[in-house]
Amino acid sequence: MQDDDFRQREAFLAVVRAGSFSAGARALGRDVSVVSRRIAALEKRLGIRLIERTTRRIRPTEEGQRYRQKIELADELLCEAEEEARRLAVRPAGTIRVAMPAAFGRCWVSPALPEFLQTYPDIRLWLNCSDHYVDLLGDNFDMAIRIGVMADSRLIARKLADTCRVLCVAPDYLAQHPPLLKPQDLRDHDCLGFTPMHSWPEWRLVKEGQQVSVPVKTRYESDDIDTLKEAAKAGLGVLMAANWLVQKELAEGSLVTVMTDWQPAGEDGVWLVKPSSQLQSAKISALTDWLVKWFSVPRW
Repeated sequence: MQDDDFRQREAFLAVVRAGSFSAGARALGRDVSVVSRRIAALEKRLGIRLIERTTRRIRPTEEGQRYRQKIELADELLCEAEEEARRLAVRPAGTIRVAMPAAFGRCWVSPALPEFLQTYPDIRLWLNCSDHYVDLLGDNFDMAIRIGVMADSRLIARKLADTCRVLCVAPDYLAQHPPLLKPQDLRDHDCLGFTPMHSWPEWRLVKEGQQVSVPVKTRYESDDIDTLKEAAKAGLGVLMAANWLVQKELAEGSLVTVMTDWQPAGEDGVWLVKPSSQLQSAKISALTDWLVKWFSVPRW
């Protein structure tokens, strides 16, 4: 919208509402000549006469009356839109589109959401639970939960929790196979391959600043980490997985960690990312605060 176009429409409405150029000019706090020029410019731009002028009074033409009705309706709609936006800035309401990794969402985010929705009955959630990367801006998401090492980005990131990867096996597997003491020992074992991992088919491990990459062999690969977790529990091989994924199994003893002095690379936190942190709506602030509070209690 051009500023001149707005001022021309403003002058036209002021004059037809007030009934004269002088009264319209007073309402706007402008000189009569300024208001007259703006209306003349509006008529020239539209190519039609909007106001009939006499020495005593003005009268909108039929076209001017129709134009007035339309722009008054538009002005009313704009006012309604602005008022609604102001309300949404302070009242949590509307739809939030959130993307998150499937397994993590099932384990650690979904349990937090029923109470959130009960607390905020005017909010609607739309969740994308997938291990495929989404473009928040391009795919029209309000926020996402991401896991790993955050690279430089246009996005605003806030860490929700620390996490790391571990190597783990079933106790029976460990009893029946050679010891796992150093990265090179992995070559003598069946490893369970999570194909979306960036380094696959290598596993990268770090110790005291030294990083080692080991090409691993596998009889079982999948793009679904839960499938591989079940395979590890069944004794089919060594699993590299996030601690949040195998927390329950480690606690109950169906899996045990190995080679604990070597740290698998590539994961250091759970992050909440958003396109912007400035002037965000009440619904976004509400979910952000809820997730931060939820993960302030150690979950794994």
